[in-house]
Amino acid sequence: MLRLAFTVALGLLFSVSYGQLKKFYSLQKCSGYDTVDFSLKASAGNCLIKQGEPENGPLNIFGNPDLDKVNPSFRANIDDNTCKVNLSLQDFKTTSLSDGIFFAMLGGANEMENNLWKILFDTEKVYKLDLDYGFGMADVNLDGTLVKGMKIRSGSADVLVDYEQREPNPIAMDTFLVKVDMGSLVAKNVDCANAEHVIADIGFGRALLDLGQARNRKCMVQATVGAGNLDIFLPAKDVPIIIHIKDSPFCGVQILEGFEQVEKNVFVNMDYSATAPNLLTFDLDVALGKVVFHYAE
Repeated sequence: MLRLAFTVALGLLFSVSYGQLKKFYSLQKCSGYDTVDFSLKASAGNCLIKQGEPENGPLNIFGNPDLDKVNPSFRANIDDNTCKVNLSLQDFKTTSLSDGIFFAMLGGANEMENNLWKILFDTEKVYKLDLDYGFGMADVNLDGTLVKGMKIRSGSADVLVDYEQREPNPIAMDTFLVKVDMGSLVAKNVDCANAEHVIADIGFGRALLDLGQARNRKCMVQATVGAGNLDIFLPAKDVPIIIHIKDSPFCGVQILEGFEQVEKNVFVNMDYSATAPNLLTFDLDVALGKVVFHYAE
């Protein structure tokens, strides 16, 4: 439901406003590097990231900000076969997340429609992504993009990360990391990321991790939940799973039917084998929040 709401809302925004977007920044095709280390820090606004046309280059950034309220900046330099790119979108002349939230509470949400950004990658370069969203909405569609590492943080934003067409990451990803402070984050089709490690850090917000189609590789999922909520979707069969839980008297953890407790706070499913090449391992640390496991439909 969250995924549908994010997709519809962003789709409407960009279908209405795409014609108003103009190109702000781009990287030209260049043989001097094969990796793009892309860092984005946005205090507010709405952002769409997806794959573009290869002939248009490895990075194109479009937007329609009100420059009286937005101060975008872009830096790029090549070092050791990597192009390091920093995009800063400091909106409404704020210097902190709390300023952006305060602005929105006073009616700034309408201004978000004039603060849209569209970021396009290609299929040829390798990407390392570090995305930090303060307030607003973000849709990150990684279909077919070569992603070596992924970090994404939601301060008080609603963020969707997806492989919408289920085109898997063509290369192995070391770490897929999500951090949610007070916002919400939905990570769909996480198995397509081809990640060895998945890390989730949930403060007061809510996150969803969809591993319901995991099949082919070993993966370690580490999650820390403060006072927020984490929903995890699992494959119903054919995947060995073990869950380790460090809990407290004030938290809630809901384990699925079909799992057996083999020792205190350690659960395995019927397919579990310690030596399985596709073992899915969960290491959960829950303080005041709630973790709920679901089977994928």
